[in-house]
Order: sequence, then C-alpha cells, then structure tokens
Amino acid sequence: MLDVAIEIAPEDWDTLRHQTRTFEDLFAEIAEYELSRPFADIYTWFPATVTIDGETHTQVGVRKKGFLGSQSDTKPALKLRYDKYVDDQSLGGVMQRMTLNNSVQDPSMINTCLTLEVFAAAGNPASRCNFATVSVNGKDLGLYVHVEEIKAPFLARHFATSEGNLYEGTVSDFTPEFRGTIEKKTNEDADDWSDVDAVVAALQDPSDAGWADLSLMVDLDDFVTFWATEVLVGHWDGYAGNRNNYWFYRDPGGPFVFIPWGVDGTFHLEDDPNPFDNISDPPPSVLALTAIPNRLYNDSYWRARYVERLKHLLETVWDEEALLARVDEMAAIVQQHALPEDRAEAAADAERIRQFIKKRRAEILDDLTPQPPEWPAPDFPAVPAGEGDGLEVTVRFESTWGSNKSIDPLAEGEILHLALDGAEVPPGDSGVIAGHASPEESVGFDEPAASITLLGLQADGSVEGMTVVLPLARFTGGTELVIGTDDVGGGVWTIPAGGTALDSFTPFTEGTLKLVEAGTSEGAAILGSFVGEFGGAPVVAGGGTGGGGTGGDGAAGGAGGSDPGPVPVDVGLVINEVASKGDPLDWFELHNSSGEYLALANFVFADDLTDVAKRVSFPSDLVIPPGGYLQVELDKDAWPGFALGGDEELGIWTADGAPVDRVDWAEGEAGEGASYARLPDGTGDFRTVTNPTPGAPNAPAG
Repeated sequence: MLDVAIEIAPEDWDTLRHQTRTFEDLFAEIAEYELSRPFADIYTWFPATVTIDGETHTQVGVRKKGFLGSQSDTKPALKLRYDKYVDDQSLGGVMQRMTLNNSVQDPSMINTCLTLEVFAAAGNPASRCNFATVSVNGKDLGLYVHVEEIKAPFLARHFATSEGNLYEGTVSDFTPEFRGTIEKKTNEDADDWSDVDAVVAALQDPSDAGWADLSLMVDLDDFVTFWATEVLVGHWDGYAGNRNNYWFYRDPGGPFVFIPWGVDGTFHLEDDPNPFDNISDPPPSVLALTAIPNRLYNDSYWRARYVERLKHLLETVWDEEALLARVDEMAAIVQQHALPEDRAEAAADAERIRQFIKKRRAEILDDLTPQPPEWPAPDFPAVPAGEGDGLEVTVRFESTWGSNKSIDPLAEGEILHLALDGAEVPPGDSGVIAGHASPEESVGFDEPAASITLLGLQADGSVEGMTVVLPLARFTGGTELVIGTDDVGGGVWTIPAGGTALDSFTPFTEGTLKLVEAGTSEGAAILGSFVGEFGGAPVVAGGGTGGGGTGGDGAAGGAGGSDPGPVPVDVGLVINEVASKGDPLDWFELHNSSGEYLALANFVFADDLTDVAKRVSFPSDLVIPPGGYLQVELDKDAWPGFALGGDEELGIWTADGAPVDRVDWAEGEAGEGASYARLPDGTGDFRTVTNPTPGAPNAPAG
C-alpha cells in the first residue's frame, strides 16, 4: 500500500481532470485518419509536488490517462513522470514513472492485480501490481491500483535486452485495416515497421510459406500461453477478444512476445460481456476474434495445442483455494483503504470474482467436451432489423458524383469500412453511389437535395443498403451535418430478391455525416463517413427513403421512435417519484427493488415515451445499491433539451431499447411544492403527494 499525496495548482487540476475523449471524438479520428495512425494523445502534463510514503519531489509531471471507459473527472486515472521536468529525477532512486488506475470499471478493485498474478504464474511477462491511496491538494480520492509501467526496467527484467521494438495495441490488429493504430513505443526515431508489416503479410498468406513467416515473427508457443491465459481469466477486452489492451515486444532478431495490459474487465461469467464482437453465444473456452488467434484456432494442429495449453493452465495455475485466499486478502485491503461510500459495492463485486473462480474450471472443461467448440462467425443482424433497436452503424466510403445513374451500382464507389455496433462487417459485393436525390428521397426538403447510397447484394439475392439525404448546397468538402440539428436524414432499407422496390425502411434516429471531399460536377470525387443509429419497427414500403431535414426540431426521417406499449422488462429499477416543478431544479427519484447493484450506465431515459432520439444516457459512474434510492436533479441549462413540465412523461429503457418503467402525468398532478409518487412505495400507482421525499421511501401525506 502506497500513500500518494499530490499538490498541484488548482486551475491545472481542474483542466487535467476534465480532459476527456468521447465516442464522437473517437469516430472523428477514425473517419479522418482511416485507422492509419495511433489514436491522438489528448492529455496534457502538469507540474506537481508529489509525496509518496514520506519522500517528496517537486516538478513531477502529472497527467490524466484512459481511453474511453476508464475516464472520470472526479477520480481520474493518473500517470506520474518524475523525469518530465527534472532530468534523472526518480522515486527512491529507481522509479521514474508510475501508473495509477482508478478502477472505475472494476468496483471490486481486485481484478487488475489478481489477473496480472495469474498471467505471471502462467509464465507470461506481466507487470507487478499493488495498491495506493491518492490525495490531491488534501482531498482524498480513495483507493487506486498501481501498475508497473512497461518501460526499460520491465523489459530488462523479462527479456535479454531492453533495446528491441516495443509496441502497444489499442483497437489494433495485424490486418491492413487495423495495423495503422498500432503505436510504436521504443526506437520511434527509426521509421522501420518491417517487423509488424511482416506479421500482417504472413497472416494474409494462407500457404505454408505464410505459416513459416508467421512462426519466425511471432513466438507462437508463447502466444498460445498468452492467449489461453486471456481466456482463462475472461479478459474479453484484450487482444483475442477485442483488439485492445495489449503490448508486444521483440528482442533484436527475435520473435514477438505478447504482454497483457488493461486487465480491469476480467472475471466475468456473463454469456457475452463483450458488447462489440457481434458473436452470438460465444463459447466460454475460446476467444478468437482477432487475426492471430483466429488463424491458429482454424488450424487443427494449433487448435489442439491451444486446448492442451488451456487444460495445462487449469491444472498448474488455476488453484481455486489459493486464488480465493488472494481475493480475501485483497478485499480486506480494499475495505480498509477505499472511501467509505465505495466499500459496500466493492464487497458485493468481490463476490463476483469468487464465483468466477469457483465455476471457471467446470465451465471450460464442459465446453471442451466431447470436442472443442467451433468459433462462431459474427452474427450481424439483417439490415434493417426491426427488433434491432439502437444498432449503431459506422461507415467510411468513397464514390463519384453522378454514379447513381449507373446501370451497375455495385461497380461504383467503395465501402472502405463498415461496422455494426463496433464490430467490423466485410463489405462483400457492394457499391456506393451519389448524385441528385430522387423525388422520393427528397421528401421533407424544401430545396434541391443530394443523396449518398451504400448497397450490398446478399447471398439470397436481396439487396440491403442505407441512404443519407442532404441539401445540394451542403454537398461540399468539409461539410459536417448532424441528424436532429441540421437538414439531413435517411435510413437503412431492403429490397427483396427479384424485387425493384423497397419492402422496408428504418430511419436513422441519430447520426453525423462528414464529407472530406465532395462536389456536384460530373465525376467529382466523394470521400466521407457516417456514424449513426437506427432502430424501432421498420416502415413497410410505400414511402421513399427520404425523410428530409428537420432544422433541429426533431430527428430526421420520421425517427420518432418505437411503440411505448411493450411489457417492461423487470430489472428491479422503478421510477418512484417525480417533481416537475422542483425548487430549484426538477427531479425524479429511482428505486432499486432488486437484490443486486444496478449500474445506470446500462440504461437511458427521456422526457418523451415515443421519440427515441430524445433518450439520454445516465452518467457512467452512477450505481444504486440493493434497496437504494437515487434522486436525479435536472439542470435545464446543463442538460439542453431535457425538461419536465406540468403535463409531461418520463421513461427508462435498457441501453438496447427494452422498456423498463414509465410514468405519464397531467397538469396539476405534480404541481409546485408537490410530487407524483408511487404509493405504496416502490410498487403502487402514482398519486399526488404534498410531502415529497427525494432519496427516501414515499409516504402518504399527513
């Protein structure tokens, strides 16, 4: 346990903790750079005075860290660099850099250290790990996980030298599409990527020569151990499961060896904790989403080696008694040093790890019997799929103006990248066309319009596609249009085999179109991207694919939303009380009637029961304990577009669109000084009460 005290200028701390990367930023980088370079480093170093266990140093560099899920402005993950401003400054004369993880994705705070111990026990090079309490300017931020950085001292301890090439993978893989996001961490001045490119080339070559080249560049036997360990601990967000959170290194002249990183999402028993892989019912005994494990698992020799190694780890590393004892030891540290408000959730989440450890051996062995499972192909829903509420589509495309007049649209343009809910989809037999919008496409536009259509021929002869419509005057390079704000609309559609007209159309509920290059002269080059969502029941053909502009008053293309009538799913989360004329802020109260902790990041809410585009995500760090109450206050200035009124409605849905709870009140039912509350508390019908009880059980007036 380290005691870390940071003193930093308050204005610097406020800047540091609020620096963040959003999904929109990430998609913008993907669209602009086409995965041709590592993701931008968005964080700034600031000088600080740091005291650790009584040893004080000034001019220590401090910055925020995190990609997406681990970001927080109240408990940011941090990097410390002692030699940032003072040459050769170090902690204890040996340590120049520190990584302090906030564990916001791991309420137990145990995952990282325990997982790295398992990797090390299996023979993988793995960082050392312990705990730290952190304070900033005297304010206690709570318990952090201190992880050894993968720098020269780490490399010197695990390899022959620290002079070789070290790389980090973040949404990266050894494929032409994803190779560009790999980041070189040593020998950066030597612009030599031949070792990485050799792996990419070997994986593209299915011949014996490709296998030989791959075995020269990657220590495949060592990789099988790394891969099997990722699977053993359920590291779905690692290399084999999500192209993420891994490093790899090679001594000069040697093969690559893989190193684990970012292991805070481990030890989960859910059937599919990975929201990005589009794999239905993934087998618990294998992850093979990415290039190297997929190649090995589809070869009979290497599949057998993998299964043998996984069973070996179960016999030699997976000591349930010892692992459970380590969980108890770490859980005791967490209970002693975490902030008081974090301890109950930490204790509850530690039980998740215990159950995983107890069940994992049987789960894997049952899955391998009588023979190892096949790795399933990605299960991409038909486009559009009416039951696929909230599907996100990400595309990058190129074409030319006037190509929509072609007699062979599949020969026009190119889909450069296509993904559904973050999982890449091979474009197949597809094309991209653009030009003047047809009258059907232009419905809702008061001025001439242009359209961009991406389409693909399916195996059954049907055609699936998407169309985006925008004003002709905006069809220029540098244009960026947002559905719901600008005049832009569209959706996804199908044409049945042998048909000539649409049989369904599902509008986009939200989305952003970016045109890098565009023009309306014949043959003008078009290069752009679109990131959006579609959902709800598809519209049966009879209208066009348009759905024109909205100027900001609503979602384009009739994206009004789904029928609010389905029976709600029972997750134990209820809207318990509403004050639509609160003082000073409107508010509503949620109650968790279940026996489990509920993370509100899994839900969305809206002041409209039918308009999907109005649904808002809860802050990612909100959790309601079993039996708990949470008051949500609504600052209209900070939350534009969301407001509760005297004749209003409120709904909650799961993140994938399933209804959870709803309330609809009339003028006067939740007036000033009163609230609209369930009586009996948590289960009854809503009634007007004159004694609001935010954050507590409801009680009848008087």
